[in-house]
Amino acid sequence: MTTQQPSTETTMMSKLSLDPKNVLYIAIILLGIGCSYLLYRNWQLKAQFAHERESMRVTARNNQLSANQQQLTFSMKTFVWAVRNALLQNKPGEINEYFNTLVQNKGVQEMLLVDPSGKVTISTNKKNQGISFASRFPAYLLQKDDIYFNDKAVYELSAPVTAPNKRLGTLVMFYKPMPVLPVTNP
Repeated sequence: MTTQQPSTETTMMSKLSLDPKNVLYIAIILLGIGCSYLLYRNWQLKAQFAHERESMRVTARNNQLSANQQQLTFSMKTFVWAVRNALLQNKPGEINEYFNTLVQNKGVQEMLLVDPSGKVTISTNKKNQGISFASRFPAYLLQKDDIYFNDKAVYELSAPVTAPNKRLGTLVMFYKPMPVLPVTNP
């Protein structure tokens, strides 16, 4: 009788694939690849989230700036008319009341009325009344022929107060906007 002996190749292949040591190594390698992928994907998502968050912050700041500029410019325009009428009627007390009422609003830091020679005639900060405007504030604010808006940390606004044939003075406002988003430290 002839008996066939199993070939050694099939035994070796089945021995390699079923060896618990090899199964463990394959499982560790697959877990390592899976963990590496998850870590990489987490890093990618964090970077994407940070970029989108910063983009939203920039958009919110730009929208706030645009809205503030539009509202403050319009307010200055109408306020100039009221001040102009009080100046033409020679009622400085009325202008002072306007200023004191306006400065009670959140954000308005100071209001000034500067005469054509550059002297502060009325101010919400009484220390500034009677001084030369250029000695304490930026002189370029007095040289504008239309409503001027500068978006520094404290907004600077100026508007000429004009009569039909001459300049009666310049209205200047310093306004600190309320932040839309909380300040964060990166």
